[in-house]
Amino acid sequence: MHLQPTSMPLPLFDRFGGPLSAPDVALTPVQALRLSLRRDLTRLFNVRNRLTVDEFLNGAPTSLDYGLPDTLHLSAQSATDLQRWQQVVVRAIALYEPRLRQVSVKVAPATDWPTMAWAQIAATAILGGERVQFQFEAGLTNRASPWKRNA
Repeated sequence: MHLQPTSMPLPLFDRFGGPLSAPDVALTPVQALRLSLRRDLTRLFNVRNRLTVDEFLNGAPTSLDYGLPDTLHLSAQSATDLQRWQQVVVRAIALYEPRLRQVSVKVAPATDWPTMAWAQIAATAILGGERVQFQFEAGLTNRASPWKRNA
């Protein structure tokens, strides 16, 4: 009989990244993976690389091009630009977050901030041989800073 632990410490890299609200927090494997993915996606979406959107989408970015391309010219009020933002997010996840599979991204303008869009990300990850569904939300703006929805 194969037993899985009911809780586990944070991954080593995440422990180096800074403390949580409570020291030595024991998380379930799903919680630890969700936290790790959320932190890594936050890092990914808050780094800008040297590429244009076209170079990022049509070229062959390397690890030196980690992050999102410059999106200053994209408007959250343009359907075409929202589609480009969606393509950028899907491509970034495919390139730099290999734990996520079956990624689906929907980008819509924020109702309370005209220069911002919200990306709804749904994806699967494998944990202990089983598929686990995850959903994340990310605020996309023309600047590199984390946004959280007021809820």
